[in-house]
Amino acid sequence: MEFHQLRYFAAAAEAMSISRAAEKLHVTQPALSRQIASLEADLGVALFDRVKKRIVLTEAGCFFLPKARQIICDAETSAQQLREQFGDAPRTLRLGFLSIFLDDLVAPALREFRQRHPKARVSLFELSPRAQLERLRAHELDAAILGNIEEADRQFFAVRRLSRNKMAAVLPEDHALAKKKTIKLEALARDSWISLSDAVFPGRREFLRGICAAAGFEPQIFSEVDSLSLMLAAVASGDGVALMPEHSRKIAHTGAAFVKLTAPVPTADLLLVQPKGKPGTEMATLSELIAERATKVPE
Repeated sequence: MEFHQLRYFAAAAEAMSISRAAEKLHVTQPALSRQIASLEADLGVALFDRVKKRIVLTEAGCFFLPKARQIICDAETSAQQLREQFGDAPRTLRLGFLSIFLDDLVAPALREFRQRHPKARVSLFELSPRAQLERLRAHELDAAILGNIEEADRQFFAVRRLSRNKMAAVLPEDHALAKKKTIKLEALARDSWISLSDAVFPGRREFLRGICAAAGFEPQIFSEVDSLSLMLAAVASGDGVALMPEHSRKIAHTGAAFVKLTAPVPTADLLLVQPKGKPGTEMATLSELIAERATKVPE
């Protein structure tokens, strides 16, 4: 198993597309396909299935994805720390984030930051909320961008709300309500539900239950998944319905439909989470730029 194969696998899993992953990584599609096939051969299991011209993670792929991301993050963090402590590398700021916010939040803020601090270095780590929190505690990240977190976690960190994002219902495209412009949340009371996994997205199961309870019903959770892309794939496959931020509609979602909810529309917070204490000058600048850019991110 080669390190670059883990990168290719993680990119393909997030994009749910070999071609989009290859474009992102600046490699050819056949080369990426060969490396993923080689990884599957080495592991002895299939990581992807093909469903309706899309790639979908197998059960083994779902199990392996967070572990692959952890290996990638740990390797990069260890190398940076080694260069900083025992070499002559300058201190690097380490920012964790969810992939959905890379293009319209993280990248623009980072471009402005580099103009103000051209000698500063920033490393980006695409990690799940749980992994981001764990690395913050271990002082392996300087800041993290993630969604709602449990109250128990807040006591350990400085938490700043960046934005409050409206939620939408996500339905299979053949659902009876999929073509409606808006629906009431309680109209989905009899449906099966897909939730984000608490093991990866702390507090998300109770977050879903709280929203549905306010609408007068208890959601029947059919399955839990480890990413937004997998949630969309589960909905498209007909496993159930889901709640996702409207901002998530920019993810490829063939087979699934986003439908706006009538008032009162539930919301989810986007947070900037940092260790307690006064940040350094460069980290303070980056934090302010992230907060400023967050107000411009479309819902």
